[in-house]
Amino acid sequence: MKFSVVIPAYNRAKELPKCIDSVLSQTYKDFEIVIVDNGSTDNSKDIVQSYINQDSRVKYFWQENSGSPAGSRNTGIKNALGEWVAFLDSDDYWYETKLEEVRHKIDNLSDEYIAISHYEDKEIDGTKVATLEHGKNISDSPYDELLFKGNSLSTSSMTVRKDKLFEIGFLDIRKDYFAVEDYDMWMRLAKVGKFAYIHNTLGVFSISGYNMSGNTELVNNNLKTLVLNHIDNLCIANKEKLKKIHGSRIDYYKGRGYQLNGQMSKAIPILFHSIVEYPFSIKKYVSLFFALLGIKK
Repeated sequence: MKFSVVIPAYNRAKELPKCIDSVLSQTYKDFEIVIVDNGSTDNSKDIVQSYINQDSRVKYFWQENSGSPAGSRNTGIKNALGEWVAFLDSDDYWYETKLEEVRHKIDNLSDEYIAISHYEDKEIDGTKVATLEHGKNISDSPYDELLFKGNSLSTSSMTVRKDKLFEIGFLDIRKDYFAVEDYDMWMRLAKVGKFAYIHNTLGVFSISGYNMSGNTELVNNNLKTLVLNHIDNLCIANKEKLKKIHGSRIDYYKGRGYQLNGQMSKAIPILFHSIVEYPFSIKKYVSLFFALLGIKK
């Protein structure tokens, strides 16, 4: 089997049909769908069972809630039969040629390439607002770029060789990596192989009002922990300087998140602290200026 599509789900009965239908509608048919239910209390199981009754490629695993999609994805990887694992979040969906184009890309790559990414449309509450050009400006060996410039990849656009996921030890499920564990995995994968990029839009990244990415404090605190941990593991002399620079960069992200949400009382001190930590960034001063004026821009 070429692909195992791993879908973690928690109380996603409303979103699952669109997600699953987008996979079953693929023009390339050599795949299985591995759905891992992370302890749902809605009727997600019944929804999936209706698909299982119609298509033997759909498989379902239930587990106690692990508190993170990382545990569900790991269960999916361990039960995958395919040569490649294609990740898909349960509130996202693909266009019908996604797997066909990924397969074509794989067939034209050497064995040193272990992961494929592509562009996605960004959808907020059902309305498409942008195209996310994942991987447009990064190399095929992106560890340094991911670490020092930020995560430019998306889980639902990534397809990875299964043996390499076993090699790196799966996703890290530690509590302080919650919401950034995929970013950590891309960086660890970048140490063991090359990434390739398809500059076509093959799926949709969907954001809704309850999407966890909206938790500014949690996401950015964990992001800072992750980045500083990776810098600590580098074999270089200037680690403390890099930690200060990139710690302040992530503080800036946090401040900007609050600013864009209109929470200026939280944004202003964080943006100011980011400047104090590393003052050599014009955009920090611009953001602080607008925040002081109460402007979300």
